Amino acid sequence: MEFKEINTINILKQKAAEFNIELDNEQIEKFRIYLDFLTEYNQHTNLVSSTEPETMISKHFVDSLALGLAAKELNLNRKLNFIDIGIGGGFPGIPLLIAFPEWKLCAVDSVEKKLTFIKILCEKLDISKRVEIISARAEELARNPAKRNFFDLAVVRAVAKMNIISEYCLPFVKKNGYFAAYKAKTAEEELKDAQKAISLLGGRFISKIKYTLSGEEDRNLILIKKISSTSDKYPRKTGIPTKNPL
Repeated sequence: MEFKEINTINILKQKAAEFNIELDNEQIEKFRIYLDFLTEYNQHTNLVSSTEPETMISKHFVDSLALGLAAKELNLNRKLNFIDIGIGGGFPGIPLLIAFPEWKLCAVDSVEKKLTFIKILCEKLDISKRVEIISARAEELARNPAKRNFFDLAVVRAVAKMNIISEYCLPFVKKNGYFAAYKAKTAEEELKDAQKAISLLGGRFISKIKYTLSGEEDRNLILIKKISSTSDKYPRKTGIPTKNPL
């Protein structure tokens, strides 16, 4: 491992600690494997826009671990089933799975080539037993009784606006569970526009946590609690949440 990469990995460890997550040497090694494999895979399958180590560590790994800022509310140090809708290159689901060895992940995406990457990655990281990989649209999967109202937590990052992703995610969350959305500068505006949707879907806004990535980029974590069951009307048929948001 080159000195530059070692320094970059150390930044990950330091930043994770700021987010209330302590990474041991074994976990750091898994992140290194992840970094190397994503860099290699991205040469033929576009998963991230930049494979510069500093960029991937900050914009993807560190950002994913920002959920640790909600540790008190979420009680993260427990066995927890969570779902990542639109997992793409693995964010935030895989970094969270590395950070929390007791967790189990349902990784969902509608793009098969991305899920192929996730499958191979999980094998390399020796975490396959804790991951269920599903190729599906969220609107369709949420109709599956085995997945609806099942998860302690749903996470989503860089998929759509809050009023749309609330309809994708909240049906999966059990009562008293949580939905966490990773957002950039438009978080306040999106949250305002999503109040009706969140309420209709059985959620209640808990907090918006502002944080900064290593590159001084401001980000936000929006936390929603599921306080009542989502009506069977939601989610609506595939494509409608995007075309006609609540």
